[in-house]
Amino acid sequence: MLLAMATGTGKTKLAIALLYRLLATKRFRRICFVVDRSALGDQAAGEFTTTKIVSGKAFADIFGLKKLADVTPESETKVHICTIQGLVKRVLYVGDSSEAPAVDQYDLMVVDECHRGYLLDREMSDAELSFRGQEDYISKYRRVLEYFDAVKVGLMATPALHTTEIFGDPIFTYSYRQAVIDGYLIDHEPPVRIETALARAGIVFEKDKQLDLMNTKTGEINLAHAPDEIRFEVEQFNKRVVTTEFNRVVAEELVQTTSILQLPVLERRSSSRRPMPMPISW
Repeated sequence: MLLAMATGTGKTKLAIALLYRLLATKRFRRICFVVDRSALGDQAAGEFTTTKIVSGKAFADIFGLKKLADVTPESETKVHICTIQGLVKRVLYVGDSSEAPAVDQYDLMVVDECHRGYLLDREMSDAELSFRGQEDYISKYRRVLEYFDAVKVGLMATPALHTTEIFGDPIFTYSYRQAVIDGYLIDHEPPVRIETALARAGIVFEKDKQLDLMNTKTGEINLAHAPDEIRFEVEQFNKRVVTTEFNRVVAEELVQTTSILQLPVLERRSSSRRPMPMPISW
């Protein structure tokens, strides 16, 4: 089964709530939470450890949790976080077949960011990059998932062809646009845009224009002529050149505009819906 949710809408939180329900009702007993790199595994472990479920207790406090360092979990382990590379090593490259995990070691596998499983992530170690190429990686990824006699649930933000070939079409989709409408994400385009004359006109020096050039070592100023037309990217210019008065004017306009936007934000806070941040750019 495949769940498609836009980035930032809480796939991990959903997974924690889902696993809590499934474990509490004893629908599943041994769950493997699969990630495609260690950083995501550590992040997921943090969520499982800090997300409160009932009576102020976190998920890990109720059911326990084995993290990436626990390569071979005990039989009573409820949730085990591991990387797909670790599973490949345990299943396909084990020296003695008797040491391979049992096909029924897990009865549910939740694959986080499952669309990323088909990309050779350059943050992996040399051992993890030992695959011959993309097709080899995909092949092993699929073989490992099919090795275990378990229900597979994939979590993703961006559909990919190979993802649907393994998990099927999404049974639930929460799109970016819907998340914007519901107030959980902000739109790409800000509702208010502060534009300066400098940004509108740009910074251009015509050919042969007389310029004052400062010697940065001596502070001496000399006259020169532009050998050709010179253009500066305003965005990069603002990052390198700090003009106090310019920043003050922009800050004052920002404060004034923000104060105007405060009323609708406060009104939304009184409703049950989460308030949407009001982005401003210039």
